[in-house]
Amino acid sequence: MKRKYCPSDAIDRLIREAYDLWRKSSDRRAITVAATRIGWPGYAVKVRARHLGLARAKEPVWSEGEFRILARWGWLRDERIALKLRAAGFARTATAVHLKRKRMRICQGGDWYSAYSLAEAMGVDSHKVSRWIKAGLLKAERRGSARTELQGGDTWLILRAEAKRFVLRCPDEYDLGKVEKFWYLDLITNGRICR
Repeated sequence: MKRKYCPSDAIDRLIREAYDLWRKSSDRRAITVAATRIGWPGYAVKVRARHLGLARAKEPVWSEGEFRILARWGWLRDERIALKLRAAGFARTATAVHLKRKRMRICQGGDWYSAYSLAEAMGVDSHKVSRWIKAGLLKAERRGSARTELQGGDTWLILRAEAKRFVLRCPDEYDLGKVEKFWYLDLITNGRICR
């Protein structure tokens, strides 16, 4: 396969000189001038500079440990996930977390329910779901949102596995006739009914 921009010793030398000048004078135009002299677009010069070890990738590669934390706490706000990562010894900004979640489609459809969405699926009032949580029948965590008490406080987060455990363990707490039947079958059969 033929490469579109083939480097040579002379091109590498020009790129090195441009990056040295940029580091000494903080003048980013040195890289643009070098790209013009070489006849390459700016992105190609930057890619070659990364290969030469002169520049680093914008975002360091995410480790397996970071992915585990992101998957475990994906329902939290970006700032809270960044704190969880920092506590585990990783350095990611809230913006980096937001972009990675967006790219990985974490928290879109998720494996969890809010008290309101679970109440809708079960055909009950959301206050009833809150009572189940407070009574210890349904395990839930606070979502970690920035909602104030005037806005109703932080919302509950109920994992799918906990919802299934509740549905199977406490059938007398809800009316099966009011439950959304396809959601219920999907929950009980681990998604096999809707495939």
